[in-house]
Amino acid sequence: MNVTNDVARWGGSAFMIGSLLFLVNKLNEMSRLFFSRWMADVISGQDGLLILIGQVAFIVGYVGFWQLYAERVGQAGKNALRLFCGGGIVLAVGHIGFISAVGEVVPPSLLPYAENFFFIVIAGLLLLIGGLIWFGMLNLRQPALAHWRWLPLATGLMGFIGFFLFSGEQITAVFLFFRTLFALGLLGLGVTMWLEKPLQLEMAGLSR
Repeated sequence: MNVTNDVARWGGSAFMIGSLLFLVNKLNEMSRLFFSRWMADVISGQDGLLILIGQVAFIVGYVGFWQLYAERVGQAGKNALRLFCGGGIVLAVGHIGFISAVGEVVPPSLLPYAENFFFIVIAGLLLLIGGLIWFGMLNLRQPALAHWRWLPLATGLMGFIGFFLFSGEQITAVFLFFRTLFALGLLGLGVTMWLEKPLQLEMAGLSR
């Protein structure tokens, strides 16, 4: 049970850190579109360390999410979690390509391949959102999360609407609105993980 508690605490904390960095990444655009005020980028491609910290935090969070909830769901739930967590890890790895310093480290002969990170990001995002929506629907029927059972489905839908219906070359207020809700939903999933109790304790409480 201590191991489960550690997974919930560390995984949830990592997920929250990654989600917060994901949220503030577009803080300048939120200020411009929502409040008509210009501000400098909080996180840009030059901030390689911050980007790396955010992606590593997300990877730790996705691994923790799998370890925490895979034992609480059936086969369909495990498949949905594989898509969500696996897609999230692929997405995090793909974001390495957005670090400006990568061009200084990667040999020129490999730069054309490094540009393919964009397609890795798209594939990871598609798997993540698809898995999250699937897991969210299953969670409504047979809850695996102890808190906010609606949150996975709502978060997945916000991500789908924002990234696949309203995204484009230009950042719009509508896209940014749904992206912000998606980021807040991921943050909420981290909080949910952090609040979780070991499965054995929950089952003992239900049997009383």
